[in-house]
Amino acid sequence: MKKGFYTGRFQPFHNGHLSAVKQALKEVDFLYIGIGSAQYSHKPGNPFTVNERKKMIQMALIENGVSEKRFKIISVPDIHDDDKWPAYVNTLVPPFDIVFVGDDGLVKKLYEKHTDIPVKIVKKEVDISATEIRDAMMKNLDWKKYISKSTISYLEKINGVKRVKNLSQK
Repeated sequence: MKKGFYTGRFQPFHNGHLSAVKQALKEVDFLYIGIGSAQYSHKPGNPFTVNERKKMIQMALIENGVSEKRFKIISVPDIHDDDKWPAYVNTLVPPFDIVFVGDDGLVKKLYEKHTDIPVKIVKKEVDISATEIRDAMMKNLDWKKYISKSTISYLEKINGVKRVKNLSQK
């Protein structure tokens, strides 16, 4: 069974993340999804808790036809040591065969430098970032078009937009 790993902060989980997960699942049988910066919440760049992010991911994947038998979500707290980060992740996540990334950024560089695990950049099918979504929330712009219906409902239930706005004013 081929297994992959994909990580992000998912603040919030959006359709770009969903696209990346679906692309990864075309290449692997099972995907570990790492919630990065897991220990941070209620901050402007990290407004949602790890459990809220986990719920958003689960709901969006199930809503979009991804079986819960195909993924597992794992909390990945920051350690603030880039060179040790891949080995640290590998202590939290069961063995995997490939790392999926959304860009040519830090995760790709660290895995290529410190491991022999192949890294693949997924195609950017949805051009959006969680930062842009949070900015749209703060400015009362249309952010819902970038997020699954179940995640929108969940964000409404937890007063996510209000939280994002309140945190940006601090």
